[in-house]
Amino acid sequence: MKRKLVIVMLLAAVFAWKGAFVDAASVPVIKNGTKTRLKGTVINVRYGNKVALAGNADAPSMKIGSTIYAPCKTLFSDQGIHADYKKKGNQIILRHGKRKVVFYANKNYAKVNGTKMSLKVKPYFVTFRAGDVEDMLVPIRQAASFFGLKYSYNDKVKTVTLKERDGISQSATRDKKIAKADFIQTLGPIARENYKRTGILASVTMAQAILESGWGQSTLAKNGNNLFGMKMNLSGNTWQDSAWDGVNYYKKPTYEYGSRGRYRTSAKFRKYSCVEDSIEDHSAYLLHAKSGSRKRYAGLTNTKSYTKQLQIIKKGGYATSGSYVSQLSHVIRTYHLTKWDK
Repeated sequence: MKRKLVIVMLLAAVFAWKGAFVDAASVPVIKNGTKTRLKGTVINVRYGNKVALAGNADAPSMKIGSTIYAPCKTLFSDQGIHADYKKKGNQIILRHGKRKVVFYANKNYAKVNGTKMSLKVKPYFVTFRAGDVEDMLVPIRQAASFFGLKYSYNDKVKTVTLKERDGISQSATRDKKIAKADFIQTLGPIARENYKRTGILASVTMAQAILESGWGQSTLAKNGNNLFGMKMNLSGNTWQDSAWDGVNYYKKPTYEYGSRGRYRTSAKFRKYSCVEDSIEDHSAYLLHAKSGSRKRYAGLTNTKSYTKQLQIIKKGGYATSGSYVSQLSHVIRTYHLTKWDK
């Protein structure tokens, strides 16, 4: 009886061990002229409601360690968003609308719309031996953000879903190129498109950007395209539809107050490749950030009154100044920003 029990336990352990590796894959490639294998999990990629690119047998996307890699040309040019693709030496240049992304082999950064952005991992070239396909593997989460795409990952079905953000996916505006006198005319159309997607009034978005970035002239805006002072960590939680890639940040010396009085610190603020992504991320925060189980700014888009939206934002803890609502309302009235709400 004891012997049978031991055998049953051993068999159960064997099946459990096999089950733990059911999703594992070993894909034969050539890397740096040497035959080797990529070991990880094959990942499906879905564009909107299109059929998933079910682990392209010749050049699959793979989760290796904690990073999901996508074969650049295969997914972002041949079968994906149809970006213009150009291989130039050890770099890949992709263009989608006004967005230009340059990946460099074995470098921990990319150039996005002319802005240098750090990468979580270094891209590298491989040749997939199954179909003799040469491609560069890039971190798909960051690549998607550089193109202005929405990104989500379902671990249960091993599927990444990418979606276009209508109105911004093919545009890219750098704050460095915006003069103070042109700030409203440049930001207006972007904020209006954001309003159509999110319900957050363009006038509210613009007034906050004007106040918090000093008409786009702040160091944070110029160096990080960050118009709202968005820090790396906000409200102790993350939220859906963020346009931030989770890696890039800009250190800015600031002053905090504690039990010992005022002290200087270097806070980490989010860095974006363009102001469109800054606005998108800011709106995602207002729509989805929570305090406990409750949304901080609940009911924000249930009204089309800029005064009421500002009051909800203030009540949710966005600003501590007692005059915050009146300050922004004054900006909206003075510069006739409500015309961008139409």
